[in-house]
Amino acid sequence: MKFAYTKGILVLSLLATASFAQAATATSEYFTNVADSLSTDGFNQLIATRLGSGTTGVTAITNGVVSNAPAGDAELTRTSGTAYPASFGLYEYMGPYSTFTVSDSTVISDLGSIVFQSHVNPGGNYSLGGAGGIDAAISDVFLSFNGGSQLLSATTFSLTDAIDNPGSPFYDPSNPVVEAAIGYFTWDLSGISDPITSYSISFGTHAHSSIIAFQVDQIAAAVPEPSAYALMLGGLALVGFAARRKKG
Repeated sequence: MKFAYTKGILVLSLLATASFAQAATATSEYFTNVADSLSTDGFNQLIATRLGSGTTGVTAITNGVVSNAPAGDAELTRTSGTAYPASFGLYEYMGPYSTFTVSDSTVISDLGSIVFQSHVNPGGNYSLGGAGGIDAAISDVFLSFNGGSQLLSATTFSLTDAIDNPGSPFYDPSNPVVEAAIGYFTWDLSGISDPITSYSISFGTHAHSSIIAFQVDQIAAAVPEPSAYALMLGGLALVGFAARRKKG
C-alpha cells in the first residue's frame, strides 16, 4: 500500500512537471517552436477584438497584457508612446516609437538561456530613416533580470523579412511586399552565478508599425552527459590520490 501511494505521488509530480514543461504552439506562423524549451510565454492576437478598442484597449496594454500560453504569467506592457490595439496588431500611429516590456517572475531553476521572438509588421517611419523596411520595425532590445537594469544585449540575434502569403491579412497577390519583420534574439545566461528569479525584456517599435505577436522561451542549462560525470569523478579521485601521496 505504501509503495502504491509513493508511486502515485511520483506520477502526479511528473505530470505537474510535464504541464510546466509544455512549450506553447508557436504564436506566429513565422515563429519557431524552440527545441528543449521548458517554459514558453506567448502573446498572440494583439488586436482590438481581443484586447478591446479605444480606452479599454489602451488600458489593457498599459496595465499589462497577460500571456495566454501554458504556465504563463508573463506580462506585456506599453511603457511609453501611443501604440494601441487596432485591427491587425498594436499600432503605433504618432511616433517616433513606443516602448514595451515583457516581464516574467515564473522562471525555471536551471535557466541557461532565453529566446525572444517578435513578429512586427514594419511601417514607413521616414523620420528614423526607414521606409517600411525591417530596420524600422523593432529596436533597442535588452534583457534585465532580478528587478535590475542590466540591459543586456542579445548574445545572438537576427532580424529578417517575410513576404506576405495568402493566409496573411495583408496579402495582395498583385503586390507582394514585406509583410513581417521577424526577430530572433537569444541571451546566453549560463555565466551568471546568481539564481535568476525574474526577467524583463524591453524594446521599442517604430511609427506606423503593427505588433502582431511575441514569444519567449526559457531553456534549461545543459546537463553534463554521464560520461562527463564519470570523467569529473575520475579527476577528483586522481587529485585525492595525489594529495594523499604528497602527504605521505
